[in-house]
Amino acid sequence: MMEIEDIIAEKIIARTKGLIPYDINVMNKKGIVVASTDVSRVGRVHEGASWVIQHQKSVTVDQAGTRYLAGAKPGVNLPIEYQGNCIGVVGITGDPAQVCELGALLKMTAELLVEQSREKDAALLLRVEKENCLKQLVYGQLDESALHERLKELQLQIRYPALCITIKPKSHARFYQQILDLNAALDLSVNGLFFYSQESGLTLILDAKAKVDAKIAQLVDLLAQPVSIGVGVTVNTLSELALSYATAMAALQFGAADGASGAATLYSYDSHKEKIIIASLAKGWHLAELTKEYRALMAQDPNGTLRLTLHTLISSSADMLTCAGKLNIHRNTLRYRLDRIHAITGVDYKKLDQLFRLYLGKIILD
Repeated sequence: MMEIEDIIAEKIIARTKGLIPYDINVMNKKGIVVASTDVSRVGRVHEGASWVIQHQKSVTVDQAGTRYLAGAKPGVNLPIEYQGNCIGVVGITGDPAQVCELGALLKMTAELLVEQSREKDAALLLRVEKENCLKQLVYGQLDESALHERLKELQLQIRYPALCITIKPKSHARFYQQILDLNAALDLSVNGLFFYSQESGLTLILDAKAKVDAKIAQLVDLLAQPVSIGVGVTVNTLSELALSYATAMAALQFGAADGASGAATLYSYDSHKEKIIIASLAKGWHLAELTKEYRALMAQDPNGTLRLTLHTLISSSADMLTCAGKLNIHRNTLRYRLDRIHAITGVDYKKLDQLFRLYLGKIILD
């Protein structure tokens, strides 16, 4: 059976003591005073309250009646009811002729505070359930049929095409509390689904057809602190949302390694796809091997002319004439630069497999 919590009892006292010029007590279902304007009564058994709980009705105690009820003083005691059940008692100490008229006001106020608290708890529980469902969705922890059923139960609607966005603060101090404080504002500004986790920070699932850039700008203004943002791929099915989340996280991690500064740094997976994939796969000696030739070129090319030439050659599909035209140089000048690249790196630009090694190094390091 439900019982009034101490924190709600204290809230009843705090809200009513300024309205009613008499001592007020709140008792639990055991008849024990759990909150009172007279602190000396807290923790004591109130037999008047025990009678109210037993009979489910109000009781008025006059001066003579106090002789038969241990811990009671003259006044009126009324049941605090919630969903048809008595969960506690509220009482006013004083001459019954003067305080009885205030009883209805006190009872109504107490029950209203209980109802508000229960609704708030229910709303918080529902939000937690929704967030847990969204986490299971993007972590790929539930099969698609189970997810469809759970989303329907929680009235969570995802519009497609959709994409995931992850937002992490540069400083984690109080970020979670800030998200809690901004829940209502986030609901309005996101107009979509979101959840918080220690790993990814704030994750949003947005309608890709909406003005995503405007929403991100609005969120950055709302959070009012430096953040890093990862934008995942756009997907068209429920089962693909885990991919969108994974790519948003990969973009975020890529941004963290990049070390950019500013109020908000945004990394889109689609814009850095090759770098993100290769950087996530190439570790340790693999990374050193893939970048060896390009690092040698960087060391011998302080003004970047040779790297620009290499980039233009690759974007020209290794066509010499097209490359020279884009660089606005003579073909002999182009050939000289490419020979310099060969001398520095040992890579023969005429062989696509070797040229590809330089391209991988460029993707990772530039």
